[in-house]
Amino acid sequence: MNDGSSRSRYEPGGPLTEPAPGAQRYGAPKRLWMAFVAPADVFADIKVKPTWVLCLAMMVILGVALQLAVVPHVDSEATLRARLGDRADELSEQQLADIVERGERFAKYAPLIGLVVSPIAFALIAAVFFVMLKIVGSDAEYPHLFSSTLHSYWPPSAVQMVLTAVLIQRVGQIPQQELPNVVKSHLGALLPPDAPAWVASAANTISVFNIWTVILLVIGFATVGGVSRGRAAIVALVPWAVLILVVAGFTALFS
Repeated sequence: MNDGSSRSRYEPGGPLTEPAPGAQRYGAPKRLWMAFVAPADVFADIKVKPTWVLCLAMMVILGVALQLAVVPHVDSEATLRARLGDRADELSEQQLADIVERGERFAKYAPLIGLVVSPIAFALIAAVFFVMLKIVGSDAEYPHLFSSTLHSYWPPSAVQMVLTAVLIQRVGQIPQQELPNVVKSHLGALLPPDAPAWVASAANTISVFNIWTVILLVIGFATVGGVSRGRAAIVALVPWAVLILVVAGFTALFS
């Protein structure tokens, strides 16, 4: 009897395998998968302990891979002519060829540029959200919001980049302006070809993937930032609305 009771005392039980209250439940790799299927659980875990290195690395790697897949399919001359419009007729064929050659040389470095620009861009985006959340009353720290921002962008960005890299293999060379239409996930794909350029540019920003991102941002900011869903929605939507206005304005100005 004594032997039996002694063994049961030291045998691992179910409760001992459960994480302690307030402890991190998921590691960084599992969070990447859970962000697709159970984002609320991921954000609750980020509130306990933020992780960002693996998520950021995966975003950068996919971005570089997308650049490598897309660049061979970009028609540089058609891109230049689309940008210049009627002004292209004022240039000689040699001038156009020289500009195209310089552009193609620069395009070769686009993946390397992405390695540097992407982390900085995400850090700045998270900083904007951090300031806005502070304004609406959040006491969350920047590392937690940086992690929340990355894990909000991760699922839609990963799906969009993979789809773009796969579908662009089915086309020949296209102008760079047509790249958003490779995956027809935005309102711009529904517009007629003669729609004003500024309307098309604004409509291109209203996509399934951007809406997905905003939804995840709202969930993440409400959970990690400790604010109401309404305030989290304001923080997530205001920069998007500003982006739409800026894109439409610049397109209308230079088209």
